[in-house]
Amino acid sequence: MLANNTSAIDWASPGVITGVGFITKQVEVSTADKEILAMYAAYSGAAYTVANQWSCPYACEYPGTEGTIVEYNWEVGVPESAGYIARNPTKKLIIVAFRGTDNILQWVDNTDIWQMQWPAAINNSYVHRGFMRGYLSVQSIVLSAVKEIATKYPDYSISLVGHSLGGAKAAICLLDLSLEMPELLPRLRLYTQGQPRVGNRGFANAVNALGVIMSREVYEYDLIPRLPLASMGFHHHSYEAWDHENTTKICLDPGLLDHCADADGLFYPSAADDHVSYKGLKYE
Repeated sequence: MLANNTSAIDWASPGVITGVGFITKQVEVSTADKEILAMYAAYSGAAYTVANQWSCPYACEYPGTEGTIVEYNWEVGVPESAGYIARNPTKKLIIVAFRGTDNILQWVDNTDIWQMQWPAAINNSYVHRGFMRGYLSVQSIVLSAVKEIATKYPDYSISLVGHSLGGAKAAICLLDLSLEMPELLPRLRLYTQGQPRVGNRGFANAVNALGVIMSREVYEYDLIPRLPLASMGFHHHSYEAWDHENTTKICLDPGLLDHCADADGLFYPSAADDHVSYKGLKYE
């Protein structure tokens, strides 16, 4: 169900969840909502190529992104991190986009799978150390830029987006913003594609407890969202939007968060291009 008819989806709206708690089944997504997911995938894809202007093949031309204005962009060294902050005046939307993995140094961060305690304010919340290192390298500049732009445009919603490693950083940033700038919480959204598991159950629960609109999209049997393994103490946050056999379904049952697209386990056949086949994502 659309949250504001143009730029957000509220899976927790009365039209999707009934009764007390969660319904224990998958809910099929409407065609209109699929297009919203694709628009956010385009914003994630743009993070691979956009610098200081909204100009890139495909992603910057995707329906719904027209007229976007880049307000800030970053690209730092080691640990490497890149992304941009833009606004869409038509939709009154601020986009905070984190680039995914595109070089060997970032793969080093991906494989640093030890967990570290974060944030200090939340007991028993632990995150992937490599993902956290990548986020911390830009934490101060991103938070400062978000605060400035959000203050300048107080009636805009704020969507954090990212594909792959970028999705992991976006999820971390969501929780960070909720703690550092709690006044922004009602405006925050999260849309990721092919996001790996970011932290332990404590981290996932903390993200879920924010109560914000969010979608963690998985295309078919994309391998990356199945990593790191749940058996290693990593768990997903809500809500998984699973693109499977030409439909998209939302896994609303908290018990399914690690077993929706991943129901058949790590070794279920995954096509080589599943990780880059999200509608709207193309960034070459």
